[in-house]
Amino acid sequence: MRSGQSSAGGLVRAHGSPDLLEEPIPTLVDYVKTNPYDDPSNPPPSSDVYCAMQWSNATDPDTGLRRYKLGNFNSEDEAGAANYSITHKGHCGSCSTLQDLGVYIRQNLTDSTRNCGKEGVISSKWQHECLQKIGFSEQCITIWSYNILNTRDKCFWVCMWSDLRNEPFNKPDGSLNDCLQCDEDNSGPNFKYFSARTRRNSGIPSSIKRPGSQRYTWNTATGMAISN
Repeated sequence: MRSGQSSAGGLVRAHGSPDLLEEPIPTLVDYVKTNPYDDPSNPPPSSDVYCAMQWSNATDPDTGLRRYKLGNFNSEDEAGAANYSITHKGHCGSCSTLQDLGVYIRQNLTDSTRNCGKEGVISSKWQHECLQKIGFSEQCITIWSYNILNTRDKCFWVCMWSDLRNEPFNKPDGSLNDCLQCDEDNSGPNFKYFSARTRRNSGIPSSIKRPGSQRYTWNTATGMAISN
């Protein structure tokens, strides 16, 4: 993780609490109240849109921090015409806040969230506190928790074997290791729909190599360019 990237992430996180959001707030920018993995019809169809943000002129009276808005737009041009900046590709969801963008920018989430999952084997409270320490908003924690629970259920043994062997994230041919592929297949679709934000669709470099077709190339909210 580059130091500049980490500093930018900390700054965005500090100024991006969900409490600073102004109305109207997109419907899915909320807590995920029921486990989406319990419903086999999930995830619902997703539109080819963009989640974008705009700083408000208003400030929060308690913190003095500027408020901001999130909105869904049909194109980058439509967002730009409304003076909004793209924060990720796809609709806005539970992890679309700037607080969560800051978390995604500043650290390798694969290792840190995996460690939270290990704590969750012992205690769901420990897992929740672990995700809090990473810095996620409470609404984003809800979908991360469901995602971890589902991956543990579907991929426990393959991921344990991968962990014991200390496998790299990618195989020599560039494909995902078996644990990550299991997570991608079994937990990925619901996670991507309900969280809405991923590193790939936010233009944020990741330690997991992905095909270029899966990566959004620019995050105008932070000026972050993707790296291969």
